Amino acid sequence: MADFAFKDFVVRQDSSPLKVNTDAIILGAAVRKLPHNAKVLEVGTGNGTIALLLAQRFESAKITGIDPHTGAFHDAQFNFQHAIFFDRLQAINCSLEQLSKTEKYDVIVSNPPYFIDGLVGQNETHQVAKHITEPEFKQLLDQMLLRLKPEGQLWLILPPVVAQQTITHLAKKGLSCTLQMRFHANPQKLDKRWVVCFERKEQGCMFEQFYIRNLDGSFHEDYRQLAGEYHDRQI
Repeated sequence: MADFAFKDFVVRQDSSPLKVNTDAIILGAAVRKLPHNAKVLEVGTGNGTIALLLAQRFESAKITGIDPHTGAFHDAQFNFQHAIFFDRLQAINCSLEQLSKTEKYDVIVSNPPYFIDGLVGQNETHQVAKHITEPEFKQLLDQMLLRLKPEGQLWLILPPVVAQQTITHLAKKGLSCTLQMRFHANPQKLDKRWVVCFERKEQGCMFEQFYIRNLDGSFHEDYRQLAGEYHDRQI
């Protein structure tokens, strides 16, 4: 698989189960308002795209990306080491459960497996990357919360049905959904993905919506405004 070039970095992805995709770019471009010197954890960093976008956007953020898949870890580590902001990036080859609970993070981001109890895929590595049982998904969320500072933010990108289930589950844990960004594939295919932000405070949820492409397949102005500046060419 060919490398994927962004404006300020290149992503090697030969050994990663999942390649650079729109979900990763959207989440990396959607996170906002990080505190100064924020400690950020990306769960399931894959080839490192989201972590790299966050490092580019937030100049003081220190970002750790973890992934249990050895190939993905090696790609992320290579990509981090060759980025101009390498000194603020760290890749660790471990699952979330294996990560120390003593380290707490200001922000946790993830593009997690979200085909809950779905059909098993033919490709085993894709199966692990994309599919998860409902108990495993809830356990993953709970493990994230154990590593989130009390005033921290949790950012996820999910399909609408799973996002609604996640909002319900995290509400029971004391987290409110404070921002819900709905991304439409195009004007005729609505609600492809939601980016949701959770915080341990009671406040109303802000709703925003964005289109990714026009009906002719070109990128919509919403997407160009959100993420166009990070591509290596005009889109």
